Amino acid sequence: MQILKSTSLMDVTGDDAYSFIDSLVSNSIKENEIKCSYLLGPDGKVKFWFIFQLKNNELKIFQTEEILIELKKLLEKYKIRINCELNISKDEQYFEFSAKEQLLTVESSSNSSKFLDWAQIELFYELPSLKIIEKGLLPNEIKWLDSFVDFYKGCFMGQEQASRVNFRGKARRILKTLPDSTQEIVKTK
Repeated sequence: MQILKSTSLMDVTGDDAYSFIDSLVSNSIKENEIKCSYLLGPDGKVKFWFIFQLKNNELKIFQTEEILIELKKLLEKYKIRINCELNISKDEQYFEFSAKEQLLTVESSSNSSKFLDWAQIELFYELPSLKIIEKGLLPNEIKWLDSFVDFYKGCFMGQEQASRVNFRGKARRILKTLPDSTQEIVKTK
C-alpha cells in the first residue's frame, strides 16, 4: 500500500458532465466510487491515465496540473454541444493505492504522513508516465488492465481497438520499471 498526494483536480460540472466523461473514459464509475481510468485515443492507445471520483453527482479528475491542462485541452475538442464545464483548481487530496494480484485499487485517505507524488506512484506501480505514453502504449501493455478498463460498460473512445487486442491475444510488449527508476516498454516472451 502506498499513499499518493495529489494537489490538483479538474471539476467536471453541468447537466452533461457525467454522460460526457463516461462516453470517453475506459472505466465505469458509480456514485461514491474512486477509480483509475484511461482516456484512449481513437486508435486505442493510452493518452492519459488519472483517478476520478463521483460523489454527490460531482465528477472530479485527479492528476498533476501539467497533465490536467493537456487533458482539458483534449476534452474541450470533444465538448461540442455538451453542457458541461471543465475547471482545474488546486486541492490537496490523499489516495491510498493497494495492489492485490492483478488489481490496483484506490481509495481516499486521510493519512498524510508518508506519501509519494505522481511520478513515484507511476514508478512504484508501473503506471505509464507521459514520456512513455508518447511512445504509443495499448492498455493491455500495462499490467493493471482490469483496474483501468471496463470492457462491459459500453462504448468509449478507443473501445473497439482496446477490446480487439484484449480478447484476441496477449500483449507482445509490456511496461516495466527498471532498477534505475526509469520505465521501458519491453518485449514479452
